Amino acid sequence: MKTLMAVGLNEDSLDRHRAGDEKMRNLKKLHAVTNEIFNDGITVKNYATYFRHLLWWEELINRINLKKYNMFGVQIKKGHFYSIDVPGLAEKRPSLIKGDRLLIYCKDNSFICDGTISEIQDSAIVIKDFCMRFTALYRPHFLYNVRFMPLRLPMERMHEAVDNVFANKQMCRVFPKPSIKQIPVKEITRFYNPLIKDNKEQKSAVEHIVSGSSGLAPYIVFGPPGTGKTMTIVEAIVQIVAQSPRHRVMVCTDSNMAADHIALQLLQYKKQLNINNFMLRANSQTREWKLMPPALANVSNGTSFDTFFSVSNGKASTYRVLVSTLLHAAKYCKADGRGNRLQLTHLFIDEAGQASEPAALVPISGLLAPSGNLVLAGDPKQLGPVCHSKDAKARGLGTSLLERLKSTYQNMYESDPNYITMLINNFRSDPDILRIPNKLFYGNNLKPLAKPDELSKVSILGLPGGNKAAIFHAVHSHEQRMGAAPSFYNDKEIELVRKYVTALVKVHNVLQKDIGIIAPYIRQVYKIKGWLMSAKYDEIEVGTVESFQGKEKRVVIVSCVRANSHLLDYDFKYTLGFLVDDKRFTVAVTRAKAKLIIIGNPTCLIRDSKWREYMEFCFDNQCYFGQESQQMERNTALLTEIAKTRFERCRLADVLRQTSEVLQN
Repeated sequence: MKTLMAVGLNEDSLDRHRAGDEKMRNLKKLHAVTNEIFNDGITVKNYATYFRHLLWWEELINRINLKKYNMFGVQIKKGHFYSIDVPGLAEKRPSLIKGDRLLIYCKDNSFICDGTISEIQDSAIVIKDFCMRFTALYRPHFLYNVRFMPLRLPMERMHEAVDNVFANKQMCRVFPKPSIKQIPVKEITRFYNPLIKDNKEQKSAVEHIVSGSSGLAPYIVFGPPGTGKTMTIVEAIVQIVAQSPRHRVMVCTDSNMAADHIALQLLQYKKQLNINNFMLRANSQTREWKLMPPALANVSNGTSFDTFFSVSNGKASTYRVLVSTLLHAAKYCKADGRGNRLQLTHLFIDEAGQASEPAALVPISGLLAPSGNLVLAGDPKQLGPVCHSKDAKARGLGTSLLERLKSTYQNMYESDPNYITMLINNFRSDPDILRIPNKLFYGNNLKPLAKPDELSKVSILGLPGGNKAAIFHAVHSHEQRMGAAPSFYNDKEIELVRKYVTALVKVHNVLQKDIGIIAPYIRQVYKIKGWLMSAKYDEIEVGTVESFQGKEKRVVIVSCVRANSHLLDYDFKYTLGFLVDDKRFTVAVTRAKAKLIIIGNPTCLIRDSKWREYMEFCFDNQCYFGQESQQMERNTALLTEIAKTRFERCRLADVLRQTSEVLQN
């Protein structure tokens, strides 16, 4: 299986592989059987087998990727703890996480010991738990060989969840059926958040969730950017807790940051509800404790690695609401030392579009009562699960449970309020900012209701026009790389970013914390961050698209970096980068509230229909700056003509084929 997953499942995957006759025969049989599993798609019969194979594939590719970055002849530094410099770490080459293992060898490759990564810095890893043998043999001037091994625990937890989903009577969550008998929806007259009452969609979602209108099928809250998704499910949770003291609710997310966010929202209602043991923020000991908001200290099982304490199932069951990450929820899936089991009446998965289906199954399979209620809240149009294996991603590991259900069971999840609610009132963005993503991805259903901001009508650099919230500034430039590094940067775009930032802060008095800068490449991020620090703009947040999901800023500047249209063709072929990825585009252009400033090379970007539409909007509304506006106009007309020509050719080819068939008959 390892050999097969490594070479892939294409028809010619084994052609270049060399092995003995017996092994090749076995590989070909396995190749055929495995392809048959994937060709059938996800079914009740093959469900566990299907996802087991995807998880094996993902783990193997991750191991292979890490193996490429094994290091030889390196120093191990000793301070308060041991540390190792890892070139390329900032660019996720290798992509390491806390908890990953490393094996330490002497230079002659004799094994010494293993250790666990305790902390990841910009360009180094920290190890706290080397064994006494290493301590005794360690010498500062010695050179060591280092081998990286991914942490297996997350995979083990997902495998267990996949294996047990049917045995634990949860098939109805992954293969849902409409309720035979319609469940009445009770009207709620008292809302803890008064804003919910006047929002038709939010009010409907809360009432359907509290009434359990979807039965055993998951209820979906489809929350596009800025529509108050988290506010909606927080109200539903508070209503459920107040409804009965027997209710036990768990809220899970794919990341600690998202879990912290919803825990803070829930904490606002603790005093109003006046319930003892209202909420526990259940953390893993290895989380990034410094990122946990101080306000959660009194409802958390610790505030640091050293103050962390484990919570038994018996103790956890005394809390009305548990907030955890999906994978940490596995901690409570088995009976504790006293035989106590934790069983939930309600499970909410927030940001469900970011979680792989096996990850979502961890609390579903292990904790939700067979008669309990499941709510999936998220937006399948935004970023999905992160995968190392492109093949596993394409075959389903990159599709969330929420997205699969919504696309597969359209009889339930198209528009039936008993099973799904789409929130449509956008309270974040100016109408100009919302216009393009609303048209391209949300069927023009979103209603822009954000409060007007005078900054939206201001030309930031004082150029003629620019009195719209959405701006495109063309830069004729070239991307660059540092040596053989895979990450790009663009100095001309950085120079323009500087001009906009300086004008925003010094001329228009925009607070630094209200500005966000997005770049698709980590090298561009670090170059911009370096300038911001030197200019004392250290409160401005800069990061990749992934780091901005779920966030909002008054002003967002996007540096596209790419300028070579031939490289963009490569991106198209291999679906790389946010320039050709619909979900990354959606996240990038929906973070801004008052001003969205896109900086890029139009000759490159115009090859993609999304960017072309954005640039055309800016051009038509006099908010397109730079030297390339005429080029854009010519390119648009040219691409339209090319599209027409190709269409006519296709029609001609069809006619010729039909004529040939008639003559043959």
